[in-house]
Amino acid sequence: MIFKKPDFLKSPLEHYRSQLEEMFQAQASVFREKSVKKKLPFVYTLVFQKNEDRPLTSFSYGLSFANHPDQHNKVELCLQMDAEDMAWAHVVGYLTNQLRGDCPFNSGEIIRLGQKISQESDLNAFVVIPVDQNIPQKVQDGRKSSVQLLELLPIYEQEVYNIQKLGLDEFIKQLGKSKTDPKRKPL
Repeated sequence: MIFKKPDFLKSPLEHYRSQLEEMFQAQASVFREKSVKKKLPFVYTLVFQKNEDRPLTSFSYGLSFANHPDQHNKVELCLQMDAEDMAWAHVVGYLTNQLRGDCPFNSGEIIRLGQKISQESDLNAFVVIPVDQNIPQKVQDGRKSSVQLLELLPIYEQEVYNIQKLGLDEFIKQLGKSKTDPKRKPL
């Protein structure tokens, strides 16, 4: 007989993790980073490895503890990439740790990294977009309110002009299935 921890004893991270693991039907690897901002808790990155059904998918946990005047909801980030390189997974935690409290992470926000994210790709920036249909927009984390999920879409810095010209929705539509391809050509 296997005993499970009762829900009322679970931490917010455990609630968040169990909901994501139930959704993906897989175990997440959890990585912890010490906060670079004083008085804020650790940042966690939950990673679901790539398989034949889904790309490498990672989620942040810790962004929702920081406040920003332009941020109206508690937000966490995710990233999906058809790659094996764990740099894609860890960049979510890195950006969360470095930018929480300073960046509102609103949809359409451009984040310039200034360097390649991975050795296998020249993608060097991100745009914040709503999550795909296969990922819920809101997840409970055991606290009184839910957390809104937003996706980091890796882009080339030179595509920022195209995003402004075409609009975010049209840009995403033109990317189509190639949006998770680390070796895609610039639009």
